Amino acid sequence: MPGNGDALRLLILNADLPIFPGRAGHEYLHTTHLARLAHKVGLVSLVHTREQHEKKSELDDAGVALYLWEHPDFDNSLPNAAAQPSRLKRVSKAVYTFVRTYLQRPRDTFLQDLQFSNVSGPLLQAFCDGSWQALVVVQSHCAHWLDYLPRMPASVLVLHDVRALVYERRAQAAESLRERLACLLEAQLYRRFEREYCRKYDLVVTVSPADEAWVRRYYRPLRQVTIPIPVDSDYFAPMPDVREMATSILFTGTMNHPPNVDAACFFARQVLPRVRTTIPDADFWIVGRDPLPEVRALDSLPGVVVTGFVPDIRPYIARATVVVVPLRFGSGMRNKILEAWAMEKCVVSTCIGAEGLDYKDGVNILIADTAEAMAERTVQAIRDPGLRDQIRAKGRDLVASEHHPELLARKYYQAISAVVREKQQFGDPMSVVIDLRWMMPGVAGGIENLSRSFLHHLLDLDRFNRYKVLVPTEARYDFDLRAHANFTMSTPRGRRHDWQRLLWYATSLAHSRLKLRYWRSPEVETLRQAQALDAELGLSIPGYIHPDLYPLANVLIVPDIQHEYCPEFFPPQELHERRRLYTDSIMRAAHLCAISEFTRQTLIERLGVAPERVTTTYLAADPLFHPESACRGRPQQVLAQYGLTPGEYLLFPGHTWPHKNHRAGLQALRILRDAYHLTPLLVCTGTPKAAHKELRQTIHDLHLDHQVRFLGYCPTPHMPALYEGAAALVFPSFFEGFGLPLLEAMWCDCPVVCSNATSLPEIAGDAGLLIDPHSPEALAEAIHAVLTDEALRRALIERGRRRVREFSWRKFTLQIVRTLHEVREMRCR
Repeated sequence: MPGNGDALRLLILNADLPIFPGRAGHEYLHTTHLARLAHKVGLVSLVHTREQHEKKSELDDAGVALYLWEHPDFDNSLPNAAAQPSRLKRVSKAVYTFVRTYLQRPRDTFLQDLQFSNVSGPLLQAFCDGSWQALVVVQSHCAHWLDYLPRMPASVLVLHDVRALVYERRAQAAESLRERLACLLEAQLYRRFEREYCRKYDLVVTVSPADEAWVRRYYRPLRQVTIPIPVDSDYFAPMPDVREMATSILFTGTMNHPPNVDAACFFARQVLPRVRTTIPDADFWIVGRDPLPEVRALDSLPGVVVTGFVPDIRPYIARATVVVVPLRFGSGMRNKILEAWAMEKCVVSTCIGAEGLDYKDGVNILIADTAEAMAERTVQAIRDPGLRDQIRAKGRDLVASEHHPELLARKYYQAISAVVREKQQFGDPMSVVIDLRWMMPGVAGGIENLSRSFLHHLLDLDRFNRYKVLVPTEARYDFDLRAHANFTMSTPRGRRHDWQRLLWYATSLAHSRLKLRYWRSPEVETLRQAQALDAELGLSIPGYIHPDLYPLANVLIVPDIQHEYCPEFFPPQELHERRRLYTDSIMRAAHLCAISEFTRQTLIERLGVAPERVTTTYLAADPLFHPESACRGRPQQVLAQYGLTPGEYLLFPGHTWPHKNHRAGLQALRILRDAYHLTPLLVCTGTPKAAHKELRQTIHDLHLDHQVRFLGYCPTPHMPALYEGAAALVFPSFFEGFGLPLLEAMWCDCPVVCSNATSLPEIAGDAGLLIDPHSPEALAEAIHAVLTDEALRRALIERGRRRVREFSWRKFTLQIVRTLHEVREMRCR
C-alpha cells in the first residue's frame, strides 16, 4: 500500500450506483478496494432503486465519499414500472431523439445526457469538496461527460464492453431486417464515438484480452490496460448444505440488458425444447432483476421459471445442475460465469459468452454456439455427474488466482498512479484562469491597482505557463498581449454571451412547453462554463470566487475581512451577503494569499483557517510611482490641470467609504486652523461612496468649504504628480488589509501620516507617523509636525525611500506563481 504522501485522490463517475451483491458488483469491489489504497475515493452516481438506496451505506462504511442523486420515487423508477406515456408524447420524443442523436452520436449516449443533468449537482459538490488527481468514467456511453467537466490531471475510461462490437454482433443475431439495420447504424456511430473518446482519455481500461486487442487495433488509445472482473470468492463459495437438483438449468443476470434478454429468449425458445425431448423434466430458471416484458412472457412456456429479483442468488446457483450462458452477442467478461465457477458449478456457454476468460473447452467449461450443440452439451452435463465434477473442479482455482479483488484493485490503482506520475514528469505548463471580471475602471480602487500591477509583471515574467484573463469589455484593450502567446484575454459578458443565454433560455422554454426534459440545467451550465475556460487552476483577487470557477482548484487573494471586525460600516443586507460570499470562498479555496500578515492572522483567528492554508504575500506600489517612471518628475502640468500648488495641500486618496475615516481628516483640518493657525488644503481623490453625503454636511458644519476639494476618480498616471506635490499623505483609516497609498507616497517622497490600526503599522514601519484614528487631535498634531519640522520631514522621506524597496511587484508575482504551482503539484502528488 502506498504511503500517504503517494496516495491518490480519485473521483469515479458511474451512472449506476454499484452494489454488492447485485448490480455492478464488480464495480463495487473495485471501488471499495481502491478506497483502501487511495488517499480519497469519491463516487458520483445515481440511485434509482430502493435496493441501491438501502445499500449505499455500505459504500460509505467502506470509506468512499458519496455524491449521489436519488430518484424521488424508487418504486416507480424502472421503465417497466412506469406509466406508459401518450402516443403523441412517444412520437414527439422519438422524432426529437432521432434528430438529436442519429448521424451525430449513439442514441444511448443522448440518454446519458439526461443522467448527467441529474448528477451535475452532486458533481459540483464533489469538485467543491476538493481537488482530484484522476477522474474515472465508467462505461463508454458516458465517455462524453469528459467534455462537460473542467480539466483534470488524469482521466480514465473504463470499458465493461466495447459497444460498437456489441451492436455489430447484435446485428448478426437480429431476426428482422429493421432491427439489423438499426444495430448496424448504432455500431457505426459507436465506432466513431468510442474511437474519438478512447483517444481523449489518458488511460483506457478494458476487462478482457479480447476487448483489449479490439480496442488497440481499431481505436489506438494513448494508454491501455486490462483489469479482469473481480469476484469475491469468499461470498460466492460452494454451499454444501444446499442439495443440487437433478435437472435444473440456470441463467442469471440483469434481465433488461439486451444481450441477457436475447440469451434468455434464445435458450427458452430454441434450446430448452430440444433438451426436454431427451430430459422431459428439465426446467430452465431465469433469475435476475428487472425482467422486460418479453422475458416475463417466457414464464408461460413449459419448464421455464422467471423469478425476477431475488435477495440472494447463491442458493439458486447452488441448486442448479448446470449454469448456462447462451449469449449470442456482447463484449467484455461475464461475471455470471465467474460466480458460477467460484461456487464450483458446471458451465455451458457460447464462445461469445466465455470470451475474455481463460477457459478451455472440456476442461473448465463446455462450449456450444448453436441451439443444437448447446442442447447436446446441456444434456451431456446433466446426465454425466463425472463430467460435471471434472468441469467444476477447475473453475474455482482459476477465479482465486486470476480474479482476486484485492490483487486486481492494486493493479488498477498502480495503472492510474503510473499515468498521474507520467503526466507529472512531462512538466506541462500550468493552465490558469485569472478572474478580473469585476475590474470596471475606477470603481475598485486599490484592488484594481493591485490587479493591473500584478498582470503587467506577470506578462513580463512568465512566458511558459498559459493564462486566460477574464476582464470586462471596458478593460479589454488595457493590456498589450501581442508578444505574449501564452496569454489570452476574454470578455465573458457581451453580445455573444447575451445571445447564448437567450438561446439557452428559449431552448429550455421550448422543451418545457413540449413536456420534454432539457438536460442543460443551470448546474450543467456551470460545469460547461468551467470546462470552456480550459483551465485547471483559478486565481481570484477581490476576496471571493465566482461560482463558475468552483470546479477548479482555486487560489484566492484575500485583501481583508473587514466586515468581520467592523460590521457597523455595512448595511445589514450587504453584511449578510459579504459574510456568506467571502466566508464560502475562503473555505472553498485550495490556498489563500493574504496581502499582509495582519490579514493572515485575521483569517486564522476569526474564520479558523488552518495556518498552512494561507501565506502572506505583500503588495507593492505600481512601477509608475518609481523615480524612473515617465509619470514622474514633471508634476506641474498635472497639478495645473487640477488647480493645485505644490506643497500647499494634503493628499487623502481613497473612496469615501465610512472606514476610510475622512471625518477625522476634516476634524483635524479644523483643529489645525483653530489651534495651529494653519490652513492647508485637503485634496481627496476617489469616487463618492456611502459616507460622501455625510462628509459634505460635515464640511459645511465645520466651515471648511474652501479647504476641502474632492477630485473624484483620478487616472492612475496622474497620481504620482499628486503625491509629489503634496505636503503629506493623510491616511487615518480604521481598517486596511494592506494600505497601498503608503508605499505610493514613499516612492514619491511624500511624508506619511497614517493610522496605527490593523495592517498600517506593518506596512509603514518607521517611515510614517502613526496616530490613533479615533483622535483627530493626534492627527492634527502629527500633520503640524510634518508641516513645520523640516528635519522630521527629511527623516520620514529618507526612511520611506528605504522602506518602500522592501516591497516588490516582482516578488509578489513570483510568489503568486509559486503558490499556483504548489497547488497544482499538491493536486497531482
